[in-house]
Amino acid sequence: MFSQFRTPRGHLLLALVLLDILLLTPELPWAGLPPRHWIALEAPLIIGLMALLPPARWRHWVAGLIAILVLTVVLGAAGDALTQTMQGRSLNLYTDLKLVPVLIELIVTNLGLPLAIGGLLVVGLALFALGLVLTRLLQGFHARNTSRGLALLLILVGGVGLARIDTLHDDDAPGWMARIGHPAASFVTFEWQRARETRQALTTFGRQLYNDNHAYAAPGGQPLPGLANTDVILGFIESYGVAAIEREPFRTEIQPRLEIVESQLAAAGLAVVTGRVTAATLGGQSWLNHATFTSGLPVTSQLRFELMINSQHSTMIDDFKATGHDTVAIMPGITRNWPEGSLYGYDQIHTSDSMDYQGPSMGWANMPDQFTWQRVEDYVLSRHQGPTFTELATLSSHAPWSPIIDMIDDWSTIRDGRVFDRWQVAGEDYASLWQDTEAMRRNYGPAIDYALQAASGFARRYFGKDNLGKDGLDPDHQRDHTLMMVLGDHQAAPAIIGNTPGRDVPMHIISDDPALLQGFLDQGFRSGMFPPGPEAAIPMQSMRGLLHRIYGAVTPDVTATTSDSGS
Repeated sequence: MFSQFRTPRGHLLLALVLLDILLLTPELPWAGLPPRHWIALEAPLIIGLMALLPPARWRHWVAGLIAILVLTVVLGAAGDALTQTMQGRSLNLYTDLKLVPVLIELIVTNLGLPLAIGGLLVVGLALFALGLVLTRLLQGFHARNTSRGLALLLILVGGVGLARIDTLHDDDAPGWMARIGHPAASFVTFEWQRARETRQALTTFGRQLYNDNHAYAAPGGQPLPGLANTDVILGFIESYGVAAIEREPFRTEIQPRLEIVESQLAAAGLAVVTGRVTAATLGGQSWLNHATFTSGLPVTSQLRFELMINSQHSTMIDDFKATGHDTVAIMPGITRNWPEGSLYGYDQIHTSDSMDYQGPSMGWANMPDQFTWQRVEDYVLSRHQGPTFTELATLSSHAPWSPIIDMIDDWSTIRDGRVFDRWQVAGEDYASLWQDTEAMRRNYGPAIDYALQAASGFARRYFGKDNLGKDGLDPDHQRDHTLMMVLGDHQAAPAIIGNTPGRDVPMHIISDDPALLQGFLDQGFRSGMFPPGPEAAIPMQSMRGLLHRIYGAVTPDVTATTSDSGS
């Protein structure tokens, strides 16, 4: 019964069906299964053209090239699906190709090198086999064994359809016509147009780097005299978005925690206000949000980040150095050389290798948040006589949110982290959780709960009213107060928190001096741990300017005479 498929017409039919299926994949990320269209007009056009070609040797290369192009579209569709699931946006090939090494590193980190290599080999072999089958099918028919009339009919259907189908999709069109489309051509056209727009946007962004009219944008930054003699801590909590507070089932756990934290901070003599900040990304790429916050620029892609970090445009790190602070980065998630840290200009940098963590790995995170916060005391507050600015990024609330551990009651026992050995085998199954969305969703709330406990516990212990001067903190240090800014780096992936979550994250400002918080209240923040509504959201790139409005001596919007240096 399969002999009919070994004929030229059988090869043509199979090639047509396979091409149709593959060329429909670009619409699967947004339409799902079954696809919106059943017929991809590109398929009959390609098959018709191939049927007109003679059986020459070069025809083999044409068939191979078509297979490569079609598989490229399929890979693009897979990338689009992954991007929409994890970051709530469509693929942008112009900027996202640079993230392929990051994706591979993520796969290796979570699966281990042997499994990662095995998985990539399986995917590669599957694509190779698919391409080989398509190439062979396209070679099975040609001008000498296929009816010219059939070839011209296929070309007519595909070519005219591509030219006219969009104008025929109206309310009066018959239902079957709605099943005909050109998803592959639309995908390629969309990516081409987006690439042109992105290139133009990057050009504009590049000009902005060297023609930023904000006074603080000048090389060397601008001081923040309102924070002189004040220790400032900027802490990013991984994947902490407003969805954790506002959406079920997470809010059932997080809202009570926020109420508890608010009461605990008040009992420790600490004031707290909370705002709502719109991050640059959704679902990942934390470093872009760090850069957006500290630079005052919308660093929404890796290309923008590279332009920013290699320019003379100053950052918040420069502002605090100009104010007289020692600047320190504590980045436990950095596990290899980090040249960007030097370009930021920190006075000291502590990454995973230099933080002397001797405890067990915590799933994806190589150390728990409580240890990271303790290192702020160990490496910064207890070692510096003058004021400091510390930026840190925590890891415990990173996907897949495993393991979930408890707080260590006695912070003095943390030391090198061996106290966490009680969770030696916890989270060993974290790699398998990537395939279990429901399990990750169940873990997300508890992970954020732990992250909030660690951050607030640090604040109460090290600058609460009952602990000043204890645990090695010299009361004669030449600084008056502490301002601690804690915010989410981005929302979690839409696959976890639900569709259309937006990009807003909470930002908590904690201080032992309520007067330091008044400026935030004037700018739409509210007292306590709960953020205001969406109408009060502030773009993350505006936070540097906001700090200058509150604590600076120079109006942020004043043009700096050197702001265009290097243009």
